[in-house]
Amino acid sequence: MTITFHSDGRIIKNGRDLNGSLKMIDQWRRTSNVNLNNNEDFLTTNWERIDGSGQGTYIPDGGMTESGGIFTFPLTGIYRVEWQCYFEETGSAAQCAANVYVTTDNSSYTNMASSLTSISDQTPYSYGNAHCQTLVDVTDTSQVKVKFRVFSNGSVAMDSSSSTNRNCATFTYIGQT
Repeated sequence: MTITFHSDGRIIKNGRDLNGSLKMIDQWRRTSNVNLNNNEDFLTTNWERIDGSGQGTYIPDGGMTESGGIFTFPLTGIYRVEWQCYFEETGSAAQCAANVYVTTDNSSYTNMASSLTSISDQTPYSYGNAHCQTLVDVTDTSQVKVKFRVFSNGSVAMDSSSSTNRNCATFTYIGQT
């Protein structure tokens, strides 16, 4: 059993806030484009925690960690996981998908949230946006993790930025399991 006393008066026992005031919101974004030419891609590289002027996170006891595109939760409990994708046509695509995949055994991932959009070929460009979310019950931080996937059945780029949230994941701690 581990008990931590914070300077703000909170008491944490085994990672749980005994005062019920534990909160966390964290946001990560993609910093590099992905060309999806009739392809799917699990996003394993080029992630950064938001860091733009006027943007912020609230991660007093540690936020999400990322390795190889796999995100690990800092505490057990219920989280809302949101995934927003910004697509730019380089041709056209009837289907562009954003997906949140979850594992509960640190091995087998299941698609838990999906969103679809389509983009027609316009001059000079057309854009699309997909947003999905799911609630994740993190019962074990070493086993329950998430990763993100994008798909297109045509010529589309997932346009990214290191200063704006075009393609971003948001993690919000809701409460105890």
